[in-house]
Amino acid sequence: MTGEELKQVFRDWGLNAAQGAKVLCLHSNKLSEYLEDVSRIPCAVAFHVEALNLLPEVVRQRLLAQRVQRRTHEH
Repeated sequence: MTGEELKQVFRDWGLNAAQGAKVLCLHSNKLSEYLEDVSRIPCAVAFHVEALNLLPEVVRQRLLAQRVQRRTHEH
């Protein structure tokens, strides 16, 4: 997965980068690196995105909303 592909996923999900970092449980600085293609996006992040995309739309949107509402790095 490239930074551009991850940006497109966030657009598809209706999220900005800060919200995407919360959803994927990433530090915002690290996500910025991925989005700028400074670093290769780890397989675990790509697999997480893939798994979320396999969920039915209603379930995925509910989960994304819950994750966006939690505090950063809260499990």
